[in-house]
Amino acid sequence: MNTQFFQQLAGLGFTGNFLLNIHQDETGLQTVSVVLKKDKAVNGLPPMLFKATASELDEKFFEELKQPVKQTAGLITNLETYQKELDKAKKNGKGNTDKNNKTASPEAEDDKEDEQNLFTQQADDTEAKAEKKRLYDDAMEKVKELAQNTKYAEALAQLPDPADYPEKAEAIEAKRQTLQAGKEAYDKLTASFND
Repeated sequence: MNTQFFQQLAGLGFTGNFLLNIHQDETGLQTVSVVLKKDKAVNGLPPMLFKATASELDEKFFEELKQPVKQTAGLITNLETYQKELDKAKKNGKGNTDKNNKTASPEAEDDKEDEQNLFTQQADDTEAKAEKKRLYDDAMEKVKELAQNTKYAEALAQLPDPADYPEKAEAIEAKRQTLQAGKEAYDKLTASFND
């Protein structure tokens, strides 16, 4: 079976991380969540969601993904360029503002706050946060099921990446250690039965 999935992914022309999460419900519909990440400056981007049957996704997934990826890549490039110019302006202007203003005006403080909020996640993307939490919960439930069926290697592979869930990094690492210990014990046990 030759799907050319990775060739098509490479053909989208995005350099960075593609985070894919696929959920299949009991009716056979699949929800595919795609998040593009390049650096910390654009962490607040919401996931692209595609919901269809497997055959529909086979036919149109990359066709439908192409335009949003192109737009997102352009946005990321613009943000990176803007951030570099902003940093350069701060660096060049810092000497002048230190000499001229020893106390900052309230307007200057508001400008700094607006500047900091430019690249921070906004409060109104609760939907993206809810989707991210759901994806995490689904992944951890799948890990739990696999571990209960002594499929430790698969469970380890299904663990969410701690970089994607920094607030859950300790829990993910603890689960990883538990699964690794279970895998090692299970491997020793099966090896002793095979001898």
